[in-house]
Parts: sequence; C-alpha cells; structure tokens
Amino acid sequence: MSLEIEENEVQGIIVLEVSGRLVLGQESMDFRGKIKEVLEKSDWIKEKWGWQTRIVLDLGKLAFIDSAGLGALIAARTASANRGAGIKLANLTKKLRDALAITKLVTVFDVYDSVEEAIKSFPPAPHTPEATPAQS
Repeated sequence: MSLEIEENEVQGIIVLEVSGRLVLGQESMDFRGKIKEVLEKSDWIKEKWGWQTRIVLDLGKLAFIDSAGLGALIAARTASANRGAGIKLANLTKKLRDALAITKLVTVFDVYDSVEEAIKSFPPAPHTPEATPAQS
C-alpha cells in the first residue's frame, strides 16, 4: 500500500489525511514534498488573509511508519516552525502512538485524539475586513 495524502480545509486550517505507509523511499519523499507545497502557500496566506498557516495531520489511516517516516514527521514540524506555521497530529493509531512514546517524540508534537480536537486547539484566525477566504 503506497502513501496517499488528501488535503482539505476546515475553518481556515489545512487538514492532511495521510493513509498507507510512511516509509523510506518514495513515500517519505512524497510526504516531505506535500508539506513543502503546503508551506510554500504560507507566505501567501499570511499576506492575503493575515494569519499563519495551521496544519493538522490526520494519521488515523496510516498503516505503517518506519524511522524514515518518523524523520519525515520531525522534518515537517521543523519546516513548519521555521515558517511560523503550526502543525498538530491527530487520530493516531495505537502503533504510531506507541512509536512516538518509545522515541519520546510524543513530547515534541501536539497530539490530539481527533481532528476536531486538534482544530479547536488552534487560536481562531484574526478577523480583519480582508481576512475572509471567500473574498477574492
């Protein structure tokens, strides 16, 4: 099973639903590429609507992750922080939760039981006259 990433937007927050395997090779490269693509929009989002990019990674359908996949998650967090973007993990499988606990990465990430909880944890986007995505 290869890696699939579905992008959605909920209340101005980018939700990436990750499914399949996040492993060494093309899968981890694809994941890093998707994060880079999302973060490249962050300057535009801030300029257009006045808020930082906010990302939730929905990992409930992630079947397997190896050390390269964990490295890709860390790289995503670092790249997000460097751009001033927030990134949170949601809907972790038991195996992924255990892997994060064993590696102590659970202390590095903001982890939530559901996508909804992760979305609610972000502060609301500032409301300015030009800060509504519906206006183009």
